[in-house]
Amino acid sequence: MKPDPVIPAFDAERCALYLAGNEGAPPREQLVAALALPRAPGVPMRALDIGCGPGREVRLLLERGFEVVAVDPYAQMLKLSRAEAAAVGAEARVEFVHATLEEFAPRLRDGEFGVVHAGFALPFVQPAAFDQAFGHVRRSLAAGGLLAAQFFGHDDEFRRTSPAGSLSTHAREDVERLLAGFEVLAHDEVNREGRMGRGRAKWWHVHHVIARRRG
Repeated sequence: MKPDPVIPAFDAERCALYLAGNEGAPPREQLVAALALPRAPGVPMRALDIGCGPGREVRLLLERGFEVVAVDPYAQMLKLSRAEAAAVGAEARVEFVHATLEEFAPRLRDGEFGVVHAGFALPFVQPAAFDQAFGHVRRSLAAGGLLAAQFFGHDDEFRRTSPAGSLSTHAREDVERLLAGFEVLAHDEVNREGRMGRGRAKWWHVHHVIARRRG
């Protein structure tokens, strides 16, 4: 497998802190809530998990009957996700992609997914490439398909402690612009101190979003 790409705002140290703080955590609640919604007729049973991490959402999607494309820039994350898929006997229904979203997004086909999950992954797309990459993601959702995602706000601690220009952050009106053409089912903005999973303290400014693409 090729070497991991450099993610300046999510380096090996932050990756290790994330894994340690989230070991044994359940699937992200935004995806759980999205999957509990009625499914629009004709929406593909195919899902994209951007920044699939250790695979708990991959496993959930497989358990719900989806085929999954799991994308992550860290080979270690893909290995963990593969193990989750194997644990439910569904590895054959997953395409594992070792890439950043910037690298992978141009390969996305319009309308191919019924669900797109981007759990704390979109902020690490380089700002100069964000609108183009997210445009591909938007178009990859079928009409009636669901997006469950997080966007960082401007006050997030990672913005202050990451190399300049390495993190994409958005005000509420920016998120609303990005979701034009979607029915926004939930938009919960959090701006407070918390923790990285069960790990170290961190100031979070996050937009938690569930949205459905209109036909």
